[in-house]
Amino acid sequence: MTSRSSDAAAIARAIEAAHLIHLASHENPDGDAVGSMLGLRLILQGLGKTVHVALPHPVPARYAFLAGADAVRSDLPSQRPDLAIALDCDGPERLAHLREALEAAPLLADVDHHPGQDAFGDLRYVDLSAPATAAQVVAIAGELGALLTPAAATSLYCGLITDTGGFRFANTSPTALRLGAALVEAGADAEDIARRIFTQRPLPAALLEGRALCSLRRALDGGVLIASLGLPDFEASQARPEDTEGIIDSFRHVNGAQVAVLLKESEPGTWQVSLRAREADVRAVAVRFGGGGHELAAGCTIEGNLAQVESRIVEAIAAILREAEASA
Repeated sequence: MTSRSSDAAAIARAIEAAHLIHLASHENPDGDAVGSMLGLRLILQGLGKTVHVALPHPVPARYAFLAGADAVRSDLPSQRPDLAIALDCDGPERLAHLREALEAAPLLADVDHHPGQDAFGDLRYVDLSAPATAAQVVAIAGELGALLTPAAATSLYCGLITDTGGFRFANTSPTALRLGAALVEAGADAEDIARRIFTQRPLPAALLEGRALCSLRRALDGGVLIASLGLPDFEASQARPEDTEGIIDSFRHVNGAQVAVLLKESEPGTWQVSLRAREADVRAVAVRFGGGGHELAAGCTIEGNLAQVESRIVEAIAAILREAEASA
């Protein structure tokens, strides 16, 4: 693989040669998916490009304040673009139904910071040291010689702080902190963005968190904490799937727990699994079920009833912990 600066430069050269560009990110979008995509959209529009953006699932309400959020569609136009860019995807499968449209483009670029992802696209800018894909978008902007507007800086700061947990996670490097400062200097309002993302939330989200915390139980002699939210929980609290964001952070640091698990039923018999850890490689757990993510934060989807799903995920975590002990 070429150097990271060369990768960013290659993406920039492809952008310069294109007029119509399609951007997309992953299903169940988080702040980095939305922020990096909308930030790049604003940068490209500033260069006179025609840009269409799409996500497999709607923009979560907490990110609706970002400029261009109302332009995000569930499908891309049938018109063939000059260039398509997939952002923060951790493999093409996470593009869901958008994958076919992006792969039909004459040139597809993959911009991501997840480890061990499936290779795809004609151009790849994969930087495992980047704290967020938003940081890679800033690097691309630099190669383009594009100045960041306050609106673009706001979107990219949103991506940065969500993937670093408000500068609390292990990926909060000096680079991440310097980038945060640069984005604030470019016009991002750090206090307002943090309030919108981490503090402000609707009542259904608060009620849903209460139900999740009431469901907490231990496994593997207390080494694993598990919470679950079935479809009745969403109905009772009138909450949406996006209202689960941040819930796992409410219990991931309980004393004695090595791994935190949140099971969310998206449809009857289908469970979205969120995994968080202090040291254990939960990405290795997620990969066993076709998922992915980062070493300390990952996710996957498992089908079955709650007891079956919980048993399978605990068994996989136990295996990963045993392997870690054996190699220590």
